Amino acid sequence: MTAATLAVGTAAGASRPARRAGLLPRPTRRRWWADAVGLAVWASLVVVVALWERHGGIQDLTAGTAEALTSLGRLTGLISANLLLLQVLGMARIPWAERALGQDRLTRWHRLAGFTSFNLLLAHVVLITLGYAAATSTGALAEFWSLVTTAPGMLLATAGTAALVAVVVTSIRAARRRLRYESWHLLHLYAYLGAFLALPHQLWTGADFLFSPVATAYWWTLWGLAAGAVVVFRLALPLALSSRHRLTVSAVTQEAPGVIAVHLTGRRLDRLRVAAGQFFVWRFLTGPGWTRGHPLSLSAAPTTAGLRLTIGTKGDDGARLAAVTPGTRVLIEGPYGALTADARVRPRMALIASGVGIAPLLALLEENVRTRADDAPPILLYRASSDADLVHREDLSRLVATGSLHVIGLIGHRARAGTTWLPAQYGHVPGPQALAQMIPDLVHRDVFVCGPDAWSEALVSDLRTAGAAPEAIHLEKFTW
Repeated sequence: MTAATLAVGTAAGASRPARRAGLLPRPTRRRWWADAVGLAVWASLVVVVALWERHGGIQDLTAGTAEALTSLGRLTGLISANLLLLQVLGMARIPWAERALGQDRLTRWHRLAGFTSFNLLLAHVVLITLGYAAATSTGALAEFWSLVTTAPGMLLATAGTAALVAVVVTSIRAARRRLRYESWHLLHLYAYLGAFLALPHQLWTGADFLFSPVATAYWWTLWGLAAGAVVVFRLALPLALSSRHRLTVSAVTQEAPGVIAVHLTGRRLDRLRVAAGQFFVWRFLTGPGWTRGHPLSLSAAPTTAGLRLTIGTKGDDGARLAAVTPGTRVLIEGPYGALTADARVRPRMALIASGVGIAPLLALLEENVRTRADDAPPILLYRASSDADLVHREDLSRLVATGSLHVIGLIGHRARAGTTWLPAQYGHVPGPQALAQMIPDLVHRDVFVCGPDAWSEALVSDLRTAGAAPEAIHLEKFTW
């Protein structure tokens, strides 16, 4: 296999000097948070099961059909409520958890907890209804109607369940692909509504919540933590951060068809802790639609001179983003993500990007030039459909010209068969073999990957087969 090297030496502006402003301070990354979060999740589930057992849960399993069904219904409801509140905590974007776990890992946990919680909620409804029906010798449908219309808080709980159904249905991959990001995000906020509409039902009719001071303290603490985290980390801190730094758009440049770069300046940027490779949720105050948040990575090493992000304008909300002009105020939430140099475990670095996935990797490359002395230049594999779709060629030109980077362009329409992360002309080459030829010292390099879901998954599978260690593969997918 022969891969084309990206032509970079004669790009216009290649001799432009790099900004001399200092890098911004990195946020602290506490690796132990990853273990602490996992332990906290399991500990909370153990507490819930223990409280259920203290309230006669196991004894009721052998006391008869009605009691057994009701007891299992209580247990599934308790675990479902616990997972739902843990989800709310996860949605709160607590900075330390975000930096320790990374966005992709949190997303996987969020989906697993969400679908598990929802399935347990349905089991809770069915089991409780059947248990009560068996105890009163009534039909299941009649008992369900009676519970909904007469039990305290049940009408609110039913409305909350309907909101959660909307969230779950639109979170199925097939449904998500048909929705605009903004529409999906708005619907996803109904998870908060569903969680908090369930609270009256749990307190008024949930004996497991109130049977002992320990149970009451546990559930009120978890509810308080969930609500407080949302208020603090999704509302108060982003507003305070935006107010402190007052970011505004200073320039907008066209980088490729359907791709723009937005340059921003602000106040006291030396106090903005963010690392190359991280992303913010951006809200551009451009009139109608300004509330829409866009998770976008920095595409240049963050410095006291300003920030830069790269935006594809062909997708959702693209027309409005393409119209952003200098002077536009910007609200920010973050920074988030763990695709940073702190994740490195090898002495060398390789980076593989598809399309605008170059953005966070370019920021990492710029930071690498300023802060590290690797014993071999980084290798970048850059995937694009055509030469015209390559983004930030001038920046890549400067890095190549100084010997700080080797670039291999993977240009052409994507292969439909064979190795699908390669261009069609190379699709017949096995992925591991292609990687071994382009990155001969792969086992000695950290590999940073950024691109669409299916493309990234196929690439990561081949990286592992080619010998890259799992801990040396760092992934940031385009997903929501």
